[in-house]
Amino acid sequence: MLRTNVYLTEDQQKQINLWATITKKPKAKVLRHLIDQGLKVTSMQGSLSTEGFIKLGKIAEQFRGKVEGPRDLSKNLDRYTWDE
Repeated sequence: MLRTNVYLTEDQQKQINLWATITKKPKAKVLRHLIDQGLKVTSMQGSLSTEGFIKLGKIAEQFRGKVEGPRDLSKNLDRYTWDE
């Protein structure tokens, strides 16, 4: 393991102390657990949005060459989107 220093707010310190007391674990172990959980959530969110774009791209590939849109779509996007 590597040692690192982190500045915490007073509230964070109180919550970590409380968590350590309740779980009867050292503060370092509590902090590692919380960091692991935060990293999992952050990684999952990023990968879920990436997976969504990949799926959308695969769906779009199915229509390549089969459907034609207006040639001026980029110029008149608002007209095509909002006007009837």
